[in-house]
Amino acid sequence: MRRTAVAIAALVAVAPYAHGDFVSITASRDATLYESVDGSLANGAGQYLFAGKTNQNLTRRAVLWFDIAAFVPSDATVTSVRLVLNVSQANGGNRTMTVHRALTAWTTGASDPDGTEAPGAPALAGDATWLHASTDGAGGVTFWLAAGGDFAASASASLLTTTSGLQTWTSAALAADVQAVLANPAANLGWFILGDESATGTARRFDSAESAAFGGIVPRLEIEFTPIPTPAAGALLALGALARPRRRR
Repeated sequence: MRRTAVAIAALVAVAPYAHGDFVSITASRDATLYESVDGSLANGAGQYLFAGKTNQNLTRRAVLWFDIAAFVPSDATVTSVRLVLNVSQANGGNRTMTVHRALTAWTTGASDPDGTEAPGAPALAGDATWLHASTDGAGGVTFWLAAGGDFAASASASLLTTTSGLQTWTSAALAADVQAVLANPAANLGWFILGDESATGTARRFDSAESAAFGGIVPRLEIEFTPIPTPAAGALLALGALARPRRRR
């Protein structure tokens, strides 16, 4: 028994720390796509994101990306996922908004609109625009396959959003998106946020990844997962069983 106890103590000393079963990841980058005929407008570094239709009947779509692989082990089993954004301004009452997997890689630049940021700013190098997944600031580089961005037709999550405060999307499909990213990190292209595009005056303004410096609430992805036990952890369980006192007959 004493030798068993010593062995367990040794394994505890060398066993790696186990991954936790919950992480909250803040957005690494995000942007707003501003509907325009020439793809000249962008917002890659502002404190806000927009999605929905403006009062001028122009569409806005938000895109977000999270570095999932840096926080969740690749062999983990994802049990639930929540995408949380903060609405700081809204039009049109409660509206349904959907989350869709991005299908094309995109980048962000240094464009930062003044004031409310609603009109956007001239696109700069690296910005994603209505026409470009990545632009050189002169109307080139990488085009979306379709104007307004490339995303899965089926929504990963849907939510009737309110006009202020935290909004939380969650679903089995959203968890499946994250599980797929763990299996294939190259598939992590982020998500689109689409507002109600069926009517004017439905746009929502969300705090962006850059909003923390202004007192905003940065978009976050909350992931619950079950880690695969390390070999050392498995050995500890086995030795623990051996160390149980046996009843004399």
